[in-house]
Amino acid sequence: MDLRRRTLAVHLLFAALLGGLLADLHARAWADDSYPAKVIHLVVTTAAGGADDFVARTVAQRLSATMGRPVIIENEPAGNGSVAAGEVARAPADGYTLMMVVDSTLTINPHLYKTINYDVFRDFTPISIISRLPTVLLARADLPANNVQDLITLAHARPGKLNYASTGVGTVLHVGMEMFKIATKTDIVHVPYRSTPGAQNDLMAGRIDVMLAGIGAALSHNDKLKVLAITSPQRSPLLPNIPTVAESGVPGFELTSWFALLGPAHLPQPVMDRLTAELKKAAGDPQFRSMFEKVGMQVVVSSPQEMRAEMEADSKKWGDVIKAIGLRINQ
Repeated sequence: MDLRRRTLAVHLLFAALLGGLLADLHARAWADDSYPAKVIHLVVTTAAGGADDFVARTVAQRLSATMGRPVIIENEPAGNGSVAAGEVARAPADGYTLMMVVDSTLTINPHLYKTINYDVFRDFTPISIISRLPTVLLARADLPANNVQDLITLAHARPGKLNYASTGVGTVLHVGMEMFKIATKTDIVHVPYRSTPGAQNDLMAGRIDVMLAGIGAALSHNDKLKVLAITSPQRSPLLPNIPTVAESGVPGFELTSWFALLGPAHLPQPVMDRLTAELKKAAGDPQFRSMFEKVGMQVVVSSPQEMRAEMEADSKKWGDVIKAIGLRINQ
């Protein structure tokens, strides 16, 4: 081996040793249990006041108390959460920028938008699904339909005459209702709203015929509207007399929103370990669980692997529905 080759080999060996040393120092730095050492920013992909915001604020309050550092909420609802997701995807993978996301940002948006500035399975580290929210099929109080079969019959008799509200194009409440239309072969016109309160107010005022909404809407306004069915696989103990959509004559129909915590790709393992440990402790706290149960939510706290599997399954489901209805946003 000539001198030039020997010199190159020495340089390469030195670079490899230096790289290994730096990696070891990085691991040791994280292994000292210093996380978190500063404020954590929790980006929320929906506006303040919604279900995702509730989950985020409840978790932020808990983590702030148990981890000894403030967790600050930042609401960024633009583009069904796509703008926020793109920002988090590009944030440093140090555990100080996290995101609380509603499932549609991960499982619907990639199929819905022509261009999107993040890759769900490449740009994020799944941490945990925090909670699930069953939805209910609601109708205005004076609609001549008292159950799902009545609604189907009415819609068949009046094709294109009934309408339904959603909280925006591409949300689970929108695409979920389109899935209902496919399953029941009905023609019900979509009326998108910017917020849940606006849609529910028009439903109660009689300007909207039906809508899908979180179970909390049925619990708080059940004297001003009709609850036709719940979309979860089983009946809810909060509404034990309300049948599921599946048992109401639409077999296989199921819809449950979920809310999850994730961060940029390649979060350090010590960060993951600390966050998952804190979330598991929270899930075992009756007081923490009761805050969710009061509004009809189920605390889950999944593993990162379980979350990724659910992301994959729901992405396929919603992708098939969006393809079937030909829905696309060219931006």
